[in-house]
Amino acid sequence: MKKYNVVLLGESHFCFKNGIEKGLLSENIKVLNLSLGGTPSMQNLYELVRNRKLLENADLIITGSNTHDIAQYNTLDLFIKSYQVINWLYKELFFLRKKIICFISPTPQKWLNKDCVRLVNNLHKKLAVKYGFNIIDINQIHLNNFYGLIQRDEAHDFDFVMRKLGKNIANNIRNFHYSKIIDAKNDNPKFYFYPIDNMIDIDNNMFKNKSSWLRSERVYELNNIIKFDYSVIGLNILGFHFWNESGEKKIVIHNFVNHKTCKKIFCHGFSYFFDIYDRKFLIADNTEVKSEYNRNFGLIGFLLASPEGNYYEEQINFESLAKEIVEIPKEYNFNHLIPPVEWYKEIIDEYCMIMDPKKFSSLQEQIQKLSQEKDKVQQDNIILKQTLNSLPIKKQQLEISNLEQDLINKKLQTKQLSKKLGIKMNDFMPKITMINPSSAKACIQNQLSYKLGQAMIVNSKSILGYIRMPFVLSYIKDKHKQEQKIYQEKIKKDSSLKLPPLESYPDYKEALKEKECLTYKLGEALIQANKTWYGGGYIKLLFEIRKLKREFKNR
Repeated sequence: MKKYNVVLLGESHFCFKNGIEKGLLSENIKVLNLSLGGTPSMQNLYELVRNRKLLENADLIITGSNTHDIAQYNTLDLFIKSYQVINWLYKELFFLRKKIICFISPTPQKWLNKDCVRLVNNLHKKLAVKYGFNIIDINQIHLNNFYGLIQRDEAHDFDFVMRKLGKNIANNIRNFHYSKIIDAKNDNPKFYFYPIDNMIDIDNNMFKNKSSWLRSERVYELNNIIKFDYSVIGLNILGFHFWNESGEKKIVIHNFVNHKTCKKIFCHGFSYFFDIYDRKFLIADNTEVKSEYNRNFGLIGFLLASPEGNYYEEQINFESLAKEIVEIPKEYNFNHLIPPVEWYKEIIDEYCMIMDPKKFSSLQEQIQKLSQEKDKVQQDNIILKQTLNSLPIKKQQLEISNLEQDLINKKLQTKQLSKKLGIKMNDFMPKITMINPSSAKACIQNQLSYKLGQAMIVNSKSILGYIRMPFVLSYIKDKHKQEQKIYQEKIKKDSSLKLPPLESYPDYKEALKEKECLTYKLGEALIQANKTWYGGGYIKLLFEIRKLKREFKNR
């Protein structure tokens, strides 16, 4: 039994490892996959020119690039560029005199220009009919169902769909038709693959082999200025093939004769072919190529074209092409090879209806439990806010403000009195307020955590105590801060006043027990809550207090 050779020329729908290629291979087909994700017909033309001899030995060529023929030229102004390349590609394929399949992939993407979608898809089908290419229009199947059928994402069918399609194609190779025999001549420009090896000033140490599951390439990591050799002077640059590492890379192609420059920045780290859009970027003897910042731009080769030939610059009747209903002759229409995606969808939908509730039931229980906890925390927060905003609290705030003002007045009176008596306040005030503990236990009890915890316990014994607690705690904190400041200033002047370390006190081990008491732990919890107030620290404090009370109750 003959082993057929099949060539895939396409975009990402032919690039999935378990897709159409696997289906072909499973039927003893030899596959040459020249596809490249995210690229239009220009890349297919490039691979055709680069691998012409391999394509001439193929039994079947499957081409498909309509999605990125739209996406890369997604305006009516740029459609002219796409129009040129699609015409070039189909004419080059026709003159191979092979069995060709035109594959029309789904185009449901909402960001695609709808006019461009109709123009490109119609142009592919129109040229396929003209040249006698076999057609598989999976987009029409999806369009008939308003794109409601299953797909792995917005642009690609599932692997099992494409894999089955590959099997069906493999089993029908004998049924596909060769291109029509029509009176036509190839008036395309002459196309040339120009490998990077042929350029001038190449540093052979900068070549690197790169591979993916799909292909291997010899890549030149450009970090110097290189030029084209004399053999291609006078040809047009249509585009270039590259494979970068990830990260921002910039390439510059400059022609000093006609002052044309192509500058482009790329960020992706995979093999890609770029159409420069300018169909008259002529190579002169001083045309140079270089990489700017981050260097090491990974070049593979260029697609060049002669200035002579049909560049399809005629006026295009957009409206006529967009509205044209392209009739596919029955003998060239192979949509019957497309797997029954409507049936697949029905099976998957029914399966999901049964299994999804089972999978999600445990998640729903967790969500419900978390929602209840969230509601309780929010309710506690509301109660706390209402308490803080109540009239007794506001009255207490006013009383404290009055006391603070009275304290300021008394300080002023004290200063006036000390001035009359000739006493300097700075000389004796620190001695009055400074605490000088005489034991480790006293030192710990003088720490802010202990002071705050003690105040919380004392004020928790009455409703009035709860109301005034925030203000008492705030006062203690400020007072402690003031004492510490005075202490630091004092020891700066006289280092002998510095308290010895806790370990030096005879009651050190006994004093450590104070840090484990409820008083100290409450103070610590309050300080921590104050640090994380913005993240619900005070709500967490309520739970921590309950936890501490339970722990110490059980001791």
